[in-house]
Order: sequence, then C-alpha cells, then structure tokens
Amino acid sequence: GATFFDLSPAVIEGKSTQGKVGSTLLVYKVFICAQDMAPSVIYIDNVEQVFQATKKKKGGDAGTAPSRIKKDLQAAINQVKRFDEANEQDRILFIGATSRPFADGVDVAGLKDSFDEKVWVSFPEYGSRVVLWQRFMENHGVTVDPVKLNISTLARVSEGYPAGSIKQTVDRVLTARRVQQLKNRPLKVQEFIGPLSRTAFCWKEELDQFRTFDHLITGEKAREDAKNAPPEAAQPKKKGKGK
Repeated sequence: GATFFDLSPAVIEGKSTQGKVGSTLLVYKVFICAQDMAPSVIYIDNVEQVFQATKKKKGGDAGTAPSRIKKDLQAAINQVKRFDEANEQDRILFIGATSRPFADGVDVAGLKDSFDEKVWVSFPEYGSRVVLWQRFMENHGVTVDPVKLNISTLARVSEGYPAGSIKQTVDRVLTARRVQQLKNRPLKVQEFIGPLSRTAFCWKEELDQFRTFDHLITGEKAREDAKNAPPEAAQPKKKGKGK
C-alpha cells in the first residue's frame, strides 16, 4: 500500500539540470511528496551512478550527471534516520539497486552509510530456474508438457543467468505467432538456446567481484580483520620526570 517514487538516473535524466539548486529542488519535492503520502518507497535503480566518489570537472556533464543528487539524497535519508520515534510521515523506505557496485569511482563508504540493510540477490539456483521457466511460459498461456519440452535441460543450461534473462528469452521465443503454431509444431529446447545466449550473463570474474563487494559492504570483512588482527604489543610505560 506504499506510494512509489522513482529517482533512478534514467528517470531524472534531463530534469532539473540547473546545477545544484535544481538538483536540490528535485530531491526536496520528491521527499516532501513522500512524507505527505507516507508510507512511501523512494527507489533508485543503478544507484552506483548516483554514489560517485570522483568529482566531475567543471564545464563537463556535472549539471546532468546522476551524481548531482547524491548529497541531497543522503541528506533526505539522514533526516529520516535522525528521528528516534518515527511518526506517520517518517515511514519512508529508501531502496537502491545496482548490478555494478564494483564499478570504478563508486563511493562504497557512502553506499554503506546510507543504506542500513544490504541484500545480495544472486542469480537463481537450479530449483528456482525450473519454476521460472515454467512461470514465464505460463504468462504467455503456454502449459509446459515435460514429455515434449525438457524444462530440466533449460534449467541446467541457464545456470549463471539472472531471472530477467530467462524472462527475456521466453518473451523473444513465445511470440503471438509462435504460440499459435504450438499445436502443429511443439516447442524444442534448441529454440531457447540462441536467444538465451544473447542475454545478460554473470561470468565467474563478475561473480567474484560481487562476492568481494558483498564481503566488504556487509561489514563481514571488517569483522574478520578485527578478529584476526594480532594483539597490540604492550606499550612500555613512560617514566615520569623527577622534580
């Protein structure tokens, strides 16, 4: 039942480009509306584009870059956090999503401080992929016959692909015309392999980067470092000077 506000870079592109004042007004208007219509959700997709640590050079695209709203967004988040006893207007949930948290120039410290909870949504495991293939096909009115179409094979070959890639593949294959032809020409696994290969895939190197970032952003790395740190050597006491 919450009101949804989208402050994603793709949404705010070209809006309020009058420098710092315009950016402040943009965030302020959204925040005031979110308070008036609480409970609310303020969502920022590709949040790594907003939380940039590197400063833009003057005369460049600083007035239109997504990072122009960073300070004002952080101020709005901190304003909600400051209240010890939240009232109706303080029921605002900020959600930032990213698929490139390890990109160059990302303000990791800013992300960590701004968002209390960090949830890594990795690619689905085998059991979930079986369900996803079935559900996405059912959305096109197609009931999967396991004798004619081996969903298990599709689930195995789609390891490392996010749910969005599976959906995109099904949407590309099951066009209205192809659905009409199902009675005379049943679906085959091979029809999905090509379209699937042209969608987003999580490579091992990228998966390792996600794991490293998750280890850092959740504070687990800091806790392990503190636990494994050698005990400090006892400092010799300084002798006081005589009178």
